[in-house]
Amino acid sequence: MNGTKPAIRESAERSFLHTLQLNIALQDILALIFHSYVFFRTVMAPENEHTEIAQRFSFALLAITVITVLIVRGELLPKGKARALIYRTGLFVPMVFSYFEMRYVLPAVAPRLYDSELMRIDEILFGTAPVLWLDKLNNFPAVIEWLSACYYSYFYIMALMLIPVVYLESHTRMAQHMTGALIICAVGHTGYTLVPAAGPVAFLEFSQELQGGFFLKQVLETVSAAGAQYDVFPSLHTAYLVYFALVAYGRRDETIFKYAFPILFVIAANMLVATIALRWHWAIDVICGLILAFSARYFSIRIVAHEECRRKEGARQELWEPYREAELREAEAASPHG
Repeated sequence: MNGTKPAIRESAERSFLHTLQLNIALQDILALIFHSYVFFRTVMAPENEHTEIAQRFSFALLAITVITVLIVRGELLPKGKARALIYRTGLFVPMVFSYFEMRYVLPAVAPRLYDSELMRIDEILFGTAPVLWLDKLNNFPAVIEWLSACYYSYFYIMALMLIPVVYLESHTRMAQHMTGALIICAVGHTGYTLVPAAGPVAFLEFSQELQGGFFLKQVLETVSAAGAQYDVFPSLHTAYLVYFALVAYGRRDETIFKYAFPILFVIAANMLVATIALRWHWAIDVICGLILAFSARYFSIRIVAHEECRRKEGARQELWEPYREAELREAEAASPHG
């Protein structure tokens, strides 16, 4: 009997590793690589007042993601509501909180700012920095207030375009929707660490402060309270808003998106101007945000198609398992093993 125990243990380990290898998806690998990269950068960062909290914050997000992938993709829990909810929360929440960790990570890992280089790129592309052109809009407080309202709407649009989707949907379009959002988050936040900058508001001297009203005040207070400060390149306000507009257009045959996509396109178009006119971003930040949005949409569709092909070829987990009772019953009835 004693001679069989190592063989049994080895067989169980192989079974777990095989299951994990079979089920792990590209979105899981992307999240793991991103959180590992951020944690590695904080570990290698020079000691300063932000380093310790940046290390703890990044390690916590990495640990939550690793544990989630092991539990869910390794099938340590049986299929059902608990496993589906753990995965959705364990993958989604760390990506959301990765923005807030940047408030500590960026000052810890990137003491040098690249505003002069970004401004120089603007000058090469446009002859001068567009933020200086758009400074003329400050003579029209109503315009600044409108742009501020569009900019401030970003926070609500993010919540409305992510939270209901991740917790209420389980289908191909939902997988594409979330995969693209994960791509923007990982690539965008990595960009913050590679090209940190404070933006025109801190780098340039303007003749007068921005002239606006309620929404401008809300934007300034929100950025001061929760902003990562060096989160300039690329512009994720641009990337997310344009991406959500593209997603809504792709889902326009669904009632809610039929009415949402024109609104999102209008806000996204205004956001391209607002991020520069409100002095947060250089034009190159916005250009790269646009590229990121279209790239995320393109790759999300192809990544999900690839993952679904792999699932048809073998008994793999769904990318986002259903957790509502009706969906679970429907999935069980459709399963060839049910």
